[in-house]
Amino acid sequence: MGGTEGGWYFAAVGDVHGQMHAMVRLVEGWSARTGKPLAFVVQVGDFEPHRDEADLATMAAPAKYKHLGDFPAYHRRQTGFPWPVYFIGGNHEPYGFLDAQAPQGLEVTPGCHYLGRVGQVEPRGLRVAGLSGIHREDVFRTARPSLLDPRSVSHKAFAYFNEEDVDRAMGLRNIDVLLLHDWPSGLIAASDAAAFEHQRRSVSHDTVGNDYARMLVEALRPRLVLCGHMHRAYRATIRHPSGQVSDVACLASVRQGLESLAVFHVSSDRLTEVTRTR
Repeated sequence: MGGTEGGWYFAAVGDVHGQMHAMVRLVEGWSARTGKPLAFVVQVGDFEPHRDEADLATMAAPAKYKHLGDFPAYHRRQTGFPWPVYFIGGNHEPYGFLDAQAPQGLEVTPGCHYLGRVGQVEPRGLRVAGLSGIHREDVFRTARPSLLDPRSVSHKAFAYFNEEDVDRAMGLRNIDVLLLHDWPSGLIAASDAAAFEHQRRSVSHDTVGNDYARMLVEALRPRLVLCGHMHRAYRATIRHPSGQVSDVACLASVRQGLESLAVFHVSSDRLTEVTRTR
């Protein structure tokens, strides 16, 4: 995993929802305040890289949430990201673009990479893997429909990961950082349970997350797990029978400001968060 003497930094960002300019300002603001350059940025889904209205039409979301966002300026190269960006898909993506072009992943604009339904990259020697989408049990064992005519199927059909995706992800090895959109189940400490009761995104603390994400974390034992989706910041750890520990950083949405950002220092065999939110 290496690095130069003294180490280096990378950032993780929560749900962007098309607000790439705000994401850049947030991340560059951290670098300006600290004087620390960033090697790259990872993002945990609901990035929403809509190139045009046709892409936007393939996103699963109520009409009031469908906004073209900032990505056209990046796609047309009127502006660019200051660092490489690696993102997974969430449940609100233009899958008519992403899955039709390259479900195995692609560079959507210079320096900005979609990891695919399941993918792995190794920037600066750090092994980063991701699983796109969220869980829905009644479609988990069903293949996603063809995108030859995206108008003939529900856009929601593309928002979920399935058994094939999880099986592929289970075959990954030696992962340092795992990107998930939804949280693994069983994260919420008893002392925090009340904060997750009767919320819009959590009926109760024990319904937060899904068991397949948890199973993947337990199988791969990454040093770090990064999640979004819930639009709230939370930190937890998952302890494995081997004695290894996976730190978990759940991130809010970019609209919520600094709670959507986590920065990590990489040095020798250590990976340490230098921004901390409970």
